[in-house]
Amino acid sequence: MPIRVRYQNDTDQECTVRPTPLVSVSTNILKDGAGEAFGITYTLTLTGKLIADQGTPYAVNHVGVPALYPFHNNAPTADELKGPYSAFDNAVSHTLGNKPSKQQIDHTQASAAISQKQRALRALFAQDGQRMEVTDWNNDLPTFVCFPRLVGDIVFSEGVWVDTCDFTITLECDTILFGQGDDVDLIVDDEGSLITRNVYNNKTEATLLASLSGAFINDYGEDWSIEVDDAIGESPENPRSYRITHNINATGKTHYTPAATAVEKLPAWEQARKFVQNRLADNITDYPNVMGKIGSGTINLVNSYGGFNHVRSENISESAGTYSVSETWLIASGSAYENYSSTTSSSSSDSFVNVAIEGRIQGLTSISPSGYGGGGTTAFDNAQSKYNAVSNSGAFGLNSSIYQRVNNLVAVQMNSQPLSISVASNNYAGEISYNASFDNRPTNIISGVLSESISINDGYPGDVFSIIPVIGRATGPVLQYIGGRTEYTRDLGIELVMDYTKIPYGSGRNPLLLKKPSVIEPTASQIADLIKELSPQGEPGVRKYFIKPPTESWSPKTGAYSFNISWVYELDT
Repeated sequence: MPIRVRYQNDTDQECTVRPTPLVSVSTNILKDGAGEAFGITYTLTLTGKLIADQGTPYAVNHVGVPALYPFHNNAPTADELKGPYSAFDNAVSHTLGNKPSKQQIDHTQASAAISQKQRALRALFAQDGQRMEVTDWNNDLPTFVCFPRLVGDIVFSEGVWVDTCDFTITLECDTILFGQGDDVDLIVDDEGSLITRNVYNNKTEATLLASLSGAFINDYGEDWSIEVDDAIGESPENPRSYRITHNINATGKTHYTPAATAVEKLPAWEQARKFVQNRLADNITDYPNVMGKIGSGTINLVNSYGGFNHVRSENISESAGTYSVSETWLIASGSAYENYSSTTSSSSSDSFVNVAIEGRIQGLTSISPSGYGGGGTTAFDNAQSKYNAVSNSGAFGLNSSIYQRVNNLVAVQMNSQPLSISVASNNYAGEISYNASFDNRPTNIISGVLSESISINDGYPGDVFSIIPVIGRATGPVLQYIGGRTEYTRDLGIELVMDYTKIPYGSGRNPLLLKKPSVIEPTASQIADLIKELSPQGEPGVRKYFIKPPTESWSPKTGAYSFNISWVYELDT
């Protein structure tokens, strides 16, 4: 059962070690701390003997010429000598007891011959990943094939090294392949013809890789942690959020695998990377029941919470063959969170209670580290959606969450439209901040306005008298009561600032003149009703009244509108 090594994976460099070493194979199943298997390593130990004048490698000089040690018979040709230092015979079949040619070496040359064979054996196994097969005793058919790595040193036992020298070679590999190194067994029938058997356990290198998470590794570690995210805080609008950290690392093994025309070397760090990345998900939703993995009592969060702000960092060490990934993300009940503060003030010089509120909305991204291809929304998009939800899309009003917060702070009913509002956004940070001011002024009478001002001036009757100047009179003119009283008057002024939906953006008569509040509905009817309500018409005791020429002012580009009207009226008694 010879050992055959394909030197430098050259199909023309098959090197057989004779006498055949004893072969032992031990299996080490790699398991993690939980006892779960994640890989396997085979250790092959070759225990053999070098004989000075027999077997291969042959005793040759430093340039591969065995002239100092001629052969007894059937000397190999120069073309038949292969491998390091041309010390191996590639032409001799080893079936049915055939042996390599014996060299003529006497006892005075035996030690040198042993040293030369040691050198050739060291050179043969100096390169990792060479195809090695343990062959059948008959027909040179391989029993199994592997692509091993040398572990440690080739050990030559101590001794005088005159006639023989014992050696031990320790190798390791990740797979042992049957037949010609693929997934089938090769056998010979009774007539010596080569035939194939069925696929051996349906195991190929590819299916084996799949069962080992796609990679060959020596060790790996994985841990999860969860902690409360204090940066967000906790409120009825923002339930408590959690930050999850996931760390995974692996140490790979340099693996050699048969390819179409050569042996492919798979570096250790790439094997580690394959293993780690196969255990990572593209996005948070791909993690099954992640909360159940990292803590009991929080499993109910999986259905009501989502993952956001997924950040992943990786570290590669080619020389150490390691690859690690650390990833963090936020588990929150919404796609954005909001922090806000408010200030309430009142003054003897101001008849209204004022409440100022400022807030910051931080959006959370659901885009995976691989980018937009995995779906999800940006942090700013989620922040914008949150702002629209709490501000009633910027219209505020009774249904606005911001107004409801303000109204709950004081005992009086606040006006649902803010006195002022400013909004700042940071697209890069996914953040929106706002400042708003409210007071408890009465609600607007005219719809569609940002602010309205109504002023009423009533003039009452006074004495009718004349002023008669007197020349030289030190106390001034003479005041002469004529008799009678002056008229009753009332002045009404309405000032409005329309919102942006009422401001025309075109040019020409239609948008500039026909969009003023006294023309369009419903503001025209509301203004008319207000004027009627405040006029002397219908008031008790008013006998008759007259209207002075009213004036109207409209600024179509700013939305400022004013209407002024005056009445003169008379009482019946």
